[in-house]
Amino acid sequence: MTASYAAHFLPAILVPVIGWVFPAVSIVMLFFYIEKDIED
Repeated sequence: MTASYAAHFLPAILVPVIGWVFPAVSIVMLFFYIEKDIED
């Protein structure tokens, strides 16, 4: 499979980012949000 567009490398970068990095960052941020102390 050959890509004929300029940014043919983007799928190879975006698939791991969307599949691994984004969920990992989301889980970490959610963990910190849940674990932080409630300040009134």
